Amino acid sequence: MIKLRTIPLLKKRDNILYYLLLWAPYIAIYQLTNRFHIIEPRYLALSPLDKALPFVPWMVPVYVSYLVYVFVFIYHCDDDRDLTRIFILSYFQIFLSSLFFIFFPVAFPVEVFYSQMDATDVFSRFWLWFDEPANCFPSLHAANSLLVIYLSQRKKPAFRAGMTIWGTLVIASTVLCKQHYIIDISAGFGVFVFTILLEPYVEKLLPRARTRDLIESH
Repeated sequence: MIKLRTIPLLKKRDNILYYLLLWAPYIAIYQLTNRFHIIEPRYLALSPLDKALPFVPWMVPVYVSYLVYVFVFIYHCDDDRDLTRIFILSYFQIFLSSLFFIFFPVAFPVEVFYSQMDATDVFSRFWLWFDEPANCFPSLHAANSLLVIYLSQRKKPAFRAGMTIWGTLVIASTVLCKQHYIIDISAGFGVFVFTILLEPYVEKLLPRARTRDLIESH
């Protein structure tokens, strides 16, 4: 049998640095596929549920808080294995999603809804510039948030509850901010499911935690 080699662990003591290392290339991949298209993005017909859900401007800051949300989880990683796990699984999600962004790009008609901007005008304009919705399908907001919620279930109750509520709000904001179709969230859930299927293989590649690390993490 072929024995899988373990991979080097990221260091929790450098978690802020690794947060930047995680998100800089991650955002670069997302932005490139969002702004430069081999295939022209297509608009989908709004489903009855898409039409029924209201546009809620005050949810825009919640949508933007997604970047902070993932960082909070990374900052509270228990050890190097925990940090490396979220790093690998998050990158798996962006690369899997990028296949759709490149070959099946989907856009959302935000201008129809964002003409209603008022109190959250600054937030809305920033996000429309940063996250021009041409990478709608699947929703990385949904996939990443579901991953964090899933991994948070292994943490202490208060942290677990906080991350679950926050993540649920982020997922809800994707459709209430009119940045995504309902089907994008379903596809994001699909990406999350594939990520969970990959996790056991990632675990085999991670070096076993030392006894001292287990004690220190608790």
